[in-house]
Amino acid sequence: MNSKRHSGGFAMIEVLLAVVVLAIGLLAGSKMQLLGLNATQGAMMRSHASMAVNDIIDRMRVNPDGVKAGAYDGASTDSPPGDPGCADLGCTPTELAQHDLRVWASYFGKAQGTDTAVAIHKATGSIEVSAATQVRTVTVTWEELVEGEIEVRSVAVGVRL
Repeated sequence: MNSKRHSGGFAMIEVLLAVVVLAIGLLAGSKMQLLGLNATQGAMMRSHASMAVNDIIDRMRVNPDGVKAGAYDGASTDSPPGDPGCADLGCTPTELAQHDLRVWASYFGKAQGTDTAVAIHKATGSIEVSAATQVRTVTVTWEELVEGEIEVRSVAVGVRL
């Protein structure tokens, strides 16, 4: 008689090791998914901020008289102007600047009575002018989650109009 026994199947320790390896792999995959999601959201916020900066710069280019009058200087989305009410009648350059700033503030959810969808949550925009160079700097600042920490990010563009 042959006294050697041939065992078939898996031992409990082999199954346990396989489960541990699988669990580590799934956790690593989840972490990569979260990092990818954060990076995608950050890229989306930068894209929206860049579009908002370019939008107000284009509006300023269309209204050079309003720019010369200083109607855009020192503007902030935290305190948007009221509706000038001139859309049907035709706007003066200063009124057009007020309208432009009001629309720009609506991108940030800061203008009352506008129907533009909020594109940039918890963000602010501002326009500053250098008296010496007459360069207007348009800045959009927002908060972003980066590797578990809230960081302040911004896009700033200087333009001479």
